[in-house]
Order: sequence, then C-alpha cells, then structure tokens
Amino acid sequence: MRMNIVLLPGLDGTGSLLVEIRDLLASHYPVTALSYPTDMATYDELQQWVMRSLPDGNFVLVAESFSGPLAAMIRAKNLPNHLGTVFVATFARSPRRVPSCLTYLLRIVPVRSLFLARLVQPALMGKWSDVEFAKRFAQAMAIIPAKTLSRRLAEVLNVDVTSELRMSSAPMSYLRATHDRLIPAKMSGDFAANGSQLSDVDGPHFLLQANASDAGAQIVAFCGSVERCSNSNASN
Repeated sequence: MRMNIVLLPGLDGTGSLLVEIRDLLASHYPVTALSYPTDMATYDELQQWVMRSLPDGNFVLVAESFSGPLAAMIRAKNLPNHLGTVFVATFARSPRRVPSCLTYLLRIVPVRSLFLARLVQPALMGKWSDVEFAKRFAQAMAIIPAKTLSRRLAEVLNVDVTSELRMSSAPMSYLRATHDRLIPAKMSGDFAANGSQLSDVDGPHFLLQANASDAGAQIVAFCGSVERCSNSNASN
C-alpha cells in the first residue's frame, strides 16, 4: 500500500484552495485534502476530527498556515503510521503579539468573511495576486460562518504548541515563503530548533497556491525520503 499525503488547509478550512498542490502531488502519491466542518474552530476539537479522518496506512501530513499547530499536536501523538510532517508558512505559537482584549473581542464580535477576504488577499499574495485566485479565495471564505472565522483567529492569537514539537522525533520539514507578509521568518525557528529541515521557497504566504511547483517538489522529496526510511526499517 502506497503512503498517503494528507493536506490540512489554512484558515478557511475548506480545502478548495489546495487544488493545484493536490493535483501535483497526486501524480506521485495518493492525496487527501481535508475540509474541516464549518462549525469547528478550536485546535482541540479539530484535532479530534482530523484524527478520525486519517488513513489506516502510512501517511505524511502537509499543513499550511492555520493548520500548523494542529499538525504539531497530531505529530506529538507519535502514531506509528505517521511518517513525517511538512509545515508550510506556519507557526507553533502566535505569530503576532496582540492585546488580550482583542482575542476576547474576536470571540464575541464576528468578523465578516468576505470583508476579511477583500482586505487581506491582495496584501498576502503581493505580486502573485490575480483575479482568479482572488475570486476563489473570496468564495472559500464566504463558506465559513463569521463566528467560526473569529474563533479560529482567536485560536491563532492564543496558540503555543512549542512543547508538542519536543514530544516527537518524527521527521519534519518547514517550507518558508520568501515573501510572507503574515508569518515572520523567525517563526520557523521553533521548528528548526527541534530538528526540522528548513527550506526557503520563492513565494508569498499562500505558498502552495502561488508556487505549487517548487513547494510540491520539496514535499515530494521529503515524502520520498521518509518512505524509503520506513521501508528500510520494515525490511530489517
């Protein structure tokens, strides 16, 4: 049975923005792009849901942005069939320092999804921005209830899974976008300090969408490495 790649989506949680990278990776491995329930927001409840959705055979997690902490939590479980994790333009703790009152407000004052989409998409894509992606991004965000989006943002501002990174020695790789306007480059340090490979890939925060080719090549190389290691261990 071939190893599976499981894609964990960004803040929208729909998986609809992962089409390019899914199709590219599917020429090498079976791929599943998960789509989170639109009423789930906390990392704890999403972790339970993802755990129930994982394949029975060997797999590698690929987690972008919002889902990075979630992948770190699952990696810390040391599942025998979880061969490795690729973290993409993400974080193990809140990437921005904000007043505690803001996280409280996010929980009680819903953020309009379409407003946020129009506000942040051009800035986060930079020179890679185009009309087609802007449309897809707005459509993905429109699916998410404002309350869910606000709660997910509050989770990001409160999260810290740096201790979970130390709970496993399973292979991991971090893909750092060279033009990320959302996640500071220093956020990769928490992963590198715990043994992660670190690769810079040309592109904006939406790395898997803007440069699926280069990001995909890195992911395929990592998957090949951990699969060979697993096969070697199984034969000994």
